[in-house]
Amino acid sequence: MKRLLLLLALALLLCQSQAQSPKRIRAKGDYVHASTKAVFPLQLGDYHRDGLYSYDKKKENVGGVYESANKKTLLSVYVYPAGIGHDRRIHDEYSELMQELANIHGGLDAISNAVSYQNDGFKINGLRSVFSTKSENESLTLYECGRWWFKMRITSSDLDTCQMSQLEHTVMDFFVPTNFVKNDPLKVGYNVHVAPGAIDDSLMLCCVLGAIVGELQWIDENVDSVEKLSGYPCLYLEAHMAAVEGFVKAEKDHPELNGGEEIHHQLEQLNKIIDNGFLEEYLFDQYFGWLIIPKDMVVDSDAFWEWRMRNPIDVVMGPHTNLLMWYIECSDSD
Repeated sequence: MKRLLLLLALALLLCQSQAQSPKRIRAKGDYVHASTKAVFPLQLGDYHRDGLYSYDKKKENVGGVYESANKKTLLSVYVYPAGIGHDRRIHDEYSELMQELANIHGGLDAISNAVSYQNDGFKINGLRSVFSTKSENESLTLYECGRWWFKMRITSSDLDTCQMSQLEHTVMDFFVPTNFVKNDPLKVGYNVHVAPGAIDDSLMLCCVLGAIVGELQWIDENVDSVEKLSGYPCLYLEAHMAAVEGFVKAEKDHPELNGGEEIHHQLEQLNKIIDNGFLEEYLFDQYFGWLIIPKDMVVDSDAFWEWRMRNPIDVVMGPHTNLLMWYIECSDSD
């Protein structure tokens, strides 16, 4: 987990808004989302459905708002299309959602981490943040479910963060969004896209290909094929480590290649990070802490920042920025 301050500058991290002006769905009882068969009940535990809304004409983008009996907690649940399954999809989507909340609150001091959910042999990964605003606690959780997003937001002046987490588990067990993947999975296959700028530099192209091979090899060896049906496994810190290691290894394997100033600068800085033992911390920082970290791995962010104060680093390998060199998408996402 990591604390991060999301200010208006985060708006530069792209993404289009999916939501149109909401239209109320009039349903007296339980409502079934036609595409995923997800049921939005009239009563969800102790929470009564206060509103049901559609954000598109096909009613694929749907959200339900639930309220506690004492009116002190609001729970919002959304199911909506996820679009093309590229390797930055969840980071892009979550950045936009967090930016929207940062705009509302004038900045956020949030504790964020990666989360997972499993059911009936299927696994989905997501991102979750908790933060406090005035007298309320809030949480935002997003899961990548193949062709669909599953999102929860809780705002409460009554629940503490532990109780909010328990409520989220209740919601997950009721909606079981792994069924979205089970019923409409992606295919396990990838398309790789390399930017023209990388192709024009022989050394950069070699390093980019080394990164792609390193990352895909780690994923092939460490991520279950069923899990891949929910989306590209981009939340694993070790996958990004394999990409960076493959990137710098390519230069060592091909000393005959000449490259431009940009690629040599990138390699110099990445090698410095690796040689000083801060690759995990560097990537953790680049991805705002939105990564799955092995249980036995220790990320010492304080030591990294102390080192970075003495060793300025400007090379970027985090979300969105890799689109300058390459990106990968699931082969059947259309």
